[in-house]
Order: sequence, then structure tokens, then C-alpha cells
Amino acid sequence: MFNLVILKRYSLVPIVLLLALAFGAVSLSDNTWAQPKKFLADRHKDRGLNCSVCHKETPPGKAVHSAVCLGCHGDAEKLAIRTGSKRPNPHDTHLGEVACEECHHAHKPSVDACAKCHHFGLNVP
Repeated sequence: MFNLVILKRYSLVPIVLLLALAFGAVSLSDNTWAQPKKFLADRHKDRGLNCSVCHKETPPGKAVHSAVCLGCHGDAEKLAIRTGSKRPNPHDTHLGEVACEECHHAHKPSVDACAKCHHFGLNVP
């Protein structure tokens, strides 16, 4: 009976709206439930690769050039074939060959360089 009184007094819409706002506030706060996306350096480390595989100086100081990436991952043509199922294919662009580091960053979040002009919603590792 108590529940019926509450539902009669208060519309269900404001209660649902209040709950939605509360969950939205939690998801926007620093205490999110989602796991943070790993940086590429961490993903390489998880596969047993140490810093010297990519960085040629000790201690590592300089950014790694695309040629190092292509040494393991294949040239631009092979990358375009490997990512051919994605639409649009991020490695087969109207810009020709684009440096890996335009999108992929090892020690900070990677970015979708195509998003400067397009809204494809690419997920960049």
C-alpha cells in the first residue's frame, strides 16, 4: 500500500530521471567502472617485449619512428590488407602513407587522426 501511495503522489518519470542523472554522474566521475585502455607500450610489454625492441637508445628518450613499427607490423600495404575488413580501412586512405605516430602513441592515448575531418568513430589501439 505504501508503494501505491508513493506512485500516486509522485510521477514515476521524475524518479527515473533522478536515477538516470545519478548513474550519469557516477560514469562521468573519476570513479568509473570501466577499465582504462592500456597504452601500446603496456600492450607490447604484456606480450613479452621490452623497451629496447622499439627504442634503440638506453635509457629510452626519443620517440620511435614509423620504420621501427613497420619492421614488426609490416609495410603500409600489408597493414592495409590486415585491416581490410574495417570500413573505412584506416591504413588505406586518400592521404597515402601516413606515419604510424600520427594515430598510434605508445606512452599516451592513441588518437583517430581521421577525426580531424571525418566522423568514422575508429577505435585506435
